[in-house]
Amino acid sequence: MARANYADILDLFCWGMDKLSRPTFCNLVAGYEEYAHRRQSTQVLLHLEQAALINRSGKKSATTFCITAKGWERAQVCNPERNWNHSWDGAWRVVVFDVPEARSKERKLLWRALRSRNLGLLQRSVWIWPHDLTQILREIIQVKGLPENFCGFTAPELFLCTHAEVVATAWNWEEITRRHRTYLTHLTANRAALQKAATLAALAGVARLERQAFAFAFSLDPLLPRTLLPDGYLGCETWERHAQFRDLLHTQLDQLAPS
Repeated sequence: MARANYADILDLFCWGMDKLSRPTFCNLVAGYEEYAHRRQSTQVLLHLEQAALINRSGKKSATTFCITAKGWERAQVCNPERNWNHSWDGAWRVVVFDVPEARSKERKLLWRALRSRNLGLLQRSVWIWPHDLTQILREIIQVKGLPENFCGFTAPELFLCTHAEVVATAWNWEEITRRHRTYLTHLTANRAALQKAATLAALAGVARLERQAFAFAFSLDPLLPRTLLPDGYLGCETWERHAQFRDLLHTQLDQLAPS
């Protein structure tokens, strides 16, 4: 039986259930040959706790373990519904800057910082976002070498264009759609592999692949409020199918590591 690393176990912990009792957790790690003994199970717990990926409450047989915010972040768990359901006040936040060609390094740093947060590029050096940008800009201005000629403001009203046209222009929906469609296309194979998984190590491998595919599907998605989502948007279907996969994972995990 293949040895599972701590990341594999964290994946099952995150994607299989939100809380584990001590017996259930021990059953989980005991599914790997290398972790079959209580001492190794304790080492796994200590490692995950020391890394602040899980925390414990209760004592002895009543002990339970919960995933921490850092653990969820480590597992790249994404809940797009929180963003889709975020109310919108109808105003766009706009960031503009003008960096000369001679300072291309600084311009690239700024572009990468804005792009990594999935802000929309309306046109050259004009970026937009539907929500408050204060915290994001505070993080970005810490970047070394950030140009001084950089500002942000709120645009409460549009003219000569619609919100739908702004959304269509500012994000690469062709690529976003391709990534969602890739996930949906390969999900059938992942579900088949999940149902065939006969060991926890195999189950962890399938869960890890699913997590990576799910994260990739939303990696460029700005997760706009529902009122701004474009026609033909596949993110909602991706989220629904992913939820179905998690239900199957729960079922399979209960069979392989019963409480």
